[in-house]
Amino acid sequence: MTTAAPGAEDDHADTCGNRSVDALLAEAFEFLPDAVSISVAVRDADGRAVDLCLEYANAAARIGHAPEAAPAGGPCGTLWSRTRTVGDGVLAACLDVLNSSLPEHGASAAARKGAHHGAEHEYRAFRLGNDRLMLVLRTDRCARVPERTRPRSEGEGPGGDGNARERLRILADAGALLGASLDRGATLDAVTDSVVPSLADGCLLYLADDTGHPVLAALAHRDPGRRRELRDLTETSPPHPHAKGGVGAVIRTGRHERGADVARALDPSPHVGEDGRTGRRPSSADSWLTVPVARSGTAIGAVVLVRTAPGRSPFTEEDVRLARELSRRAAPAIENAHHHAEQAEVARRLQESLLPRALPDVPGLELSARHRPGQKGTLVGGDFYDVFPSGPRDWTVTVGDVAGKGPQAAALTGLVRHTVRATGRDTTDPAALLDAVNTALLDEPSPTRRFCTAACATLRANGSGMRLTLALGGHPHPLLRRNDGTVVPVGHPGTLLGVVNEPRLRTVHHDLEPGDLLLFYTDGVTEHRSDDVMLGEAGVHAVLARTPGASAEATVRLLEREIATHGPQAPTDDFAILGMRVR
Repeated sequence: MTTAAPGAEDDHADTCGNRSVDALLAEAFEFLPDAVSISVAVRDADGRAVDLCLEYANAAARIGHAPEAAPAGGPCGTLWSRTRTVGDGVLAACLDVLNSSLPEHGASAAARKGAHHGAEHEYRAFRLGNDRLMLVLRTDRCARVPERTRPRSEGEGPGGDGNARERLRILADAGALLGASLDRGATLDAVTDSVVPSLADGCLLYLADDTGHPVLAALAHRDPGRRRELRDLTETSPPHPHAKGGVGAVIRTGRHERGADVARALDPSPHVGEDGRTGRRPSSADSWLTVPVARSGTAIGAVVLVRTAPGRSPFTEEDVRLARELSRRAAPAIENAHHHAEQAEVARRLQESLLPRALPDVPGLELSARHRPGQKGTLVGGDFYDVFPSGPRDWTVTVGDVAGKGPQAAALTGLVRHTVRATGRDTTDPAALLDAVNTALLDEPSPTRRFCTAACATLRANGSGMRLTLALGGHPHPLLRRNDGTVVPVGHPGTLLGVVNEPRLRTVHHDLEPGDLLLFYTDGVTEHRSDDVMLGEAGVHAVLARTPGASAEATVRLLEREIATHGPQAPTDDFAILGMRVR
């Protein structure tokens, strides 16, 4: 076989002995049970893929075609010269992959018999390089055996092809549900929802905790009343990890079990003969099936399927195979969601460590603050705020935004906060504090330069009001709302910190009277978008202008609400807000 390796974009091929890796791969494809084909894009004048020409098809894909049809070597008129024989739905998906580079998967029937057995398929399409595409069709294994020789499974009865299509539909729907979210709760619910009511009337998912005890993670049932009964049953009969049967045994042994009393699936006793169910009402299940959920050869839980509808047949061996396949697909989704939840918790705790646990009680001031992470998942943001005493009569305020996300940004955020606090023991000059931050950032070893914007201020009681001293290092102007409702920006623009050795930092002074409010914020506030329109400083200004006399908490809360209503989507960037109002 002298075909290019799938996806190869040049004539180069490594060798293994006297045989090329390309030839070894092509030979390996010949033995795959799934139909594999590689096609070349046919593009229009605008460069969009509008059709495909076959370049290679393995043995499973050639069933139903002339034996002399070449499997490779360029477009073949006798073997899928146009892949419309695969079905318009799959063809459209393949063209979308070539035009978007995003992989596709789903289920579809072949357009005519003879092509890939003419059965229903689960398909996956991947782009290889610029113009090649690999299509893998996974036909139900039972459909590979001629109908006249394939024995019907127990309880199947006539209509095997319909059963095969239903199984493929269940698998496709389950895949869509399991891949819809990385949220742990949503993923666990998706495991149970994926089989109700198509395969079972109810489903329970148990996961083993750190001690090996099965813990109920999700429960679903088509009948709300029966769902409550199952919930009650799980609370009175938590399965034991060393039980002789049921969930505990399935997790321990990796073998499935079936029965006609769901209470036996939730065996709470490690010893034979100990029931412990005296007085419990009879099970509402007519049939149950428990299969393990395993990852990397280790059982991490079990799925319990129950059938309660009158006249519904017991679980068959075909159901066992389908349930095991669903469990196999659920395992990585569960594990990914678990890791995502762990990362989110680590990020949350790390972010909390970079912010004050609580705002201090500053005599003569009302304080209110908000911090919100952006929508990019578990990455820790670089926005922060801090308020701390810097002398017998002075308080220092810092609001800043370190460039970037993740651990490096978190480390630099900590560096900036601690530098301000440490330097604040010796000086209350905001410009000197920002200059110390600039030096610390420049001294920080990093393959890529990191920078920061920051606003730094000190406040000291001055009669009935406060004396404000402020410096800005590349940070947005704070807005001052006077007690008469007038709103003005304060401070002079300064140089971004961490870029030059001698940043331009100018200090300004303002006297704040009772009722005056000073609002600090990061650019995640002003850059929040609705379509292409940013909230901007004007949006923040408008919130302050229509809330004269409002407390610090009310003002910050209203600004937070304005951000939420400005655009329906979550903020793409994290943001920090700090409001302080003279009492």
